[in-house]
Amino acid sequence: MTAEPKFLRELRRRHVFRVAIAYAVTAWLLLQLAAIVLPTFGAPHWLLQAVIGFFVLLFPVVTLLAWAFEVTPEGVRRTEPADSEEARPVPVGRRMGHRLDFTIIAILAIAVGVLAWRLSVRPNLTAQPAVAQGAAAASSAGSTPTATSAIPAKSIAVLPFQNLSTDQANAYFAAGIQDEILTGLTKIGDLKVISRTSTQRYGSHPANLAEIAHRLGVANILEGSVQKVGDHVRVNVQLIDARSNNHIWAQTYDRKLGDVFAVESEVAQKIADSLQARLTQAERIALITRPTDNPAAYEAYLKARTLLFGTAYDRALNDRILQSLQTAVALDPRFALAWAELASQEVWTYWSGLDSTPARLATAKAALDRAMALAPKLPQVEMARGLYLYYGQRDFAAALAAMRHARRQLPGDARVWFDSALLERRLGQWDAAVTDFEHARVLSPNDVTTLIELATTVLVQRRFEQALSVIDTGLALRADDPSLLSLKLICVWNLNGLGGGERMLAAVKSDSAPVLALRGWQALYRRDYPRASTLFRRAIASGGDMQTPLSFGGYIPTRVEWQLQLALSEQRGGSQPVAADVYHRVQARAIAALAANSGNHNVEAAWHAAVGLAYAGLGQRNQAAVNGRRAVALIPESFDTLEGPVWQDYLVRIYAMNGDAANALPLIGHLLQTTGSLITPVLLKLDPVWDPIRHDPRFQALLKKDVDAGKGAAYE
Repeated sequence: MTAEPKFLRELRRRHVFRVAIAYAVTAWLLLQLAAIVLPTFGAPHWLLQAVIGFFVLLFPVVTLLAWAFEVTPEGVRRTEPADSEEARPVPVGRRMGHRLDFTIIAILAIAVGVLAWRLSVRPNLTAQPAVAQGAAAASSAGSTPTATSAIPAKSIAVLPFQNLSTDQANAYFAAGIQDEILTGLTKIGDLKVISRTSTQRYGSHPANLAEIAHRLGVANILEGSVQKVGDHVRVNVQLIDARSNNHIWAQTYDRKLGDVFAVESEVAQKIADSLQARLTQAERIALITRPTDNPAAYEAYLKARTLLFGTAYDRALNDRILQSLQTAVALDPRFALAWAELASQEVWTYWSGLDSTPARLATAKAALDRAMALAPKLPQVEMARGLYLYYGQRDFAAALAAMRHARRQLPGDARVWFDSALLERRLGQWDAAVTDFEHARVLSPNDVTTLIELATTVLVQRRFEQALSVIDTGLALRADDPSLLSLKLICVWNLNGLGGGERMLAAVKSDSAPVLALRGWQALYRRDYPRASTLFRRAIASGGDMQTPLSFGGYIPTRVEWQLQLALSEQRGGSQPVAADVYHRVQARAIAALAANSGNHNVEAAWHAAVGLAYAGLGQRNQAAVNGRRAVALIPESFDTLEGPVWQDYLVRIYAMNGDAANALPLIGHLLQTTGSLITPVLLKLDPVWDPIRHDPRFQALLKKDVDAGKGAAYE
């Protein structure tokens, strides 16, 4: 046998290996304890890093001491070399050696126990077990996840908290407390948590609790109330098993305003414990980490979060949200959560066209940079980074990667699944988008916005029956919603022709501006031009600039779209001077908007498309085509599979109005085969915009090609 090297023999004789093992295991246990305890007391993240560094640096010191010294029955003494006369034949007594062995074994046993405990409480984040049970009932578009057998036991909805404050201006505070408890619960992967968007339509203490829980697909309901007087807050909460109406747990908290976050954290943890939800160590740390120590900053943040759920979303409300968030970060410049929300709101302001200036985008980037510098691992910061990449940079692939990373830490947050689906559509991942919209729908079953986007995603794949099912679910929640009605009319036209459209609109009792416009489209397609003109004029007189899917993608402001349809109605009806006047008004507005735009491509493309249609209506063919092609070049289909086909839809309409069959017909053929386009054989038959090229034999040949295998309706 090969003789053991002298150095290794000496290491063993001096018990260096034993000491190193004991130190490593002990240090690991102490670090686990520090990772749990330090965040409880609000310790900064760098302190845990410093503790880790301390143990790492101490390791070589401990091993050197083990080499240089030995423990003997007479005490600690310097270890002599093995070949010296002073060297002890047995450096450590037999009993002391056994004690050291037993100590190492005990420490290892504790370490194994801690590791086993951590593994036992770690949920499978890739499977999302609590949500998956509910999602199983909603695996196809149009299904509703409320079957009793599909409702997981570890599921909860938090109803709106009742405001008991005498000052009704504090109502936002009660809503903010509810929202933050929800936010905490969404961090727990083992829970199915219904979003606030879906619960805010209910009262604080409804009588039909079991029915509401069944509709939401949950087994448990949390009710609560908040009373705020000065800097004193009282929070009452009760957790109810909705299936049996039994109260699982109730608690009253009387705290100072500065301690309100601790209440939110404690409630979330108590719910998790009561429902026996498994928490990872990271989830426990996330629940107890304080976002800010400044009560006033936290109050401003809660106000902004409450305003985000406002029903009448406009520029004034957007400015109020921004102002509250700016107040929060001014009061606490280290408030990373508020910086992340501010960055998200600023970049959305840029994307939406409310303020598409470079200065607004730079403000969003500055807020994001601040959030990332303060808390780069915070999932809300990662979501904000994803939104900036999406809305500010149009880097859809990187944005989707950020969203998917964030949702691993916020598996119960419907927004991150919703945003992932929005991005997947733009990357051509249509099946993934439907799956993620459905997942968001399970977490937020009453969210009409999710239903609108899911229906749109299915519709642009020309799956009209499935889209109708989703649309009708949305209309049951919000009757006469203009976006849903627009989507439904497109489906009905394609499935049942103009007769189906007539019956659908007759059942709508509203006379809102969008409904008037839909009736105008129906009359236009019937070639009843005087009635179409009248209806579009009434819509324009009473409507705003909101966007609806019937605007061939919903990207041109609705009032402008209605003006273009009014001009087309007048033009086809023989009133060319009236049509020209409307076209000139659209042209003037679009040119002014293009001059004011500063780099937001989707806003710029919309105005190029609008002015292109106006030029075409005025007979200025070259300028019309140039602007239409400019819109397509700004957002090509190869870059954006959702929006790219929309601008091609507009361009081909310009070609048709120009009577340019040579350019129009190949593009129509392409769009008939393209997901994302609203061009269908049925709508080619109905829409008078195609009349200038309708009698071309090549156009007639295209009408015979039904890409949906004969599912389109006959022309009436």
